[in-house]
Amino acid sequence: FINYVYYMINLLSILLISFGFAQYDYILQDINPNSSTYDQLISPDTFNNQVTLHYFGHQNWGACTARVGQLDDLYQDLLNAGIENVKIISIGKGGSYENSNSNWINNTSMPIIIDPVSYETWSNWGAGQRDLYFLDANGNYANDFNISSWNYDAVYNQIIELLPEANPPPNALN
Repeated sequence: FINYVYYMINLLSILLISFGFAQYDYILQDINPNSSTYDQLISPDTFNNQVTLHYFGHQNWGACTARVGQLDDLYQDLLNAGIENVKIISIGKGGSYENSNSNWINNTSMPIIIDPVSYETWSNWGAGQRDLYFLDANGNYANDFNISSWNYDAVYNQIIELLPEANPPPNALN
């Protein structure tokens, strides 16, 4: 009986810990042929020791497509400045939205993943259209905000705050 209770307590602990981390997780395929992770299953864990940004939007909306382009420009600015421990992932929706995947793929190099029609990733993250989530280099939730109004400096500054001390950023990019 004691072994059974011990087993149940351990199982419950594992489930609670897993549930706590499951909110900010997914495993979805990168559909962007311009991305270094194209055709691979990726998750936040794919990018260990990197700050990750997770952008949620609709592929068929002009403002969402504009944000993907602006995030990719910011990503290129970071790379050009020698900041390589940041990854930005765009998360679109399946179903009829997939007819517009090319809106996001054209001229971008970031991973693009599509949440199937149940939209479990969007639900688990509590995401709305044009929400941007930041996870630190350990994969922990740090912040999120909506980027319906684009603010390069706000996104850039949040990234800089999350970079590990050992890798100080340059003074300014833009």
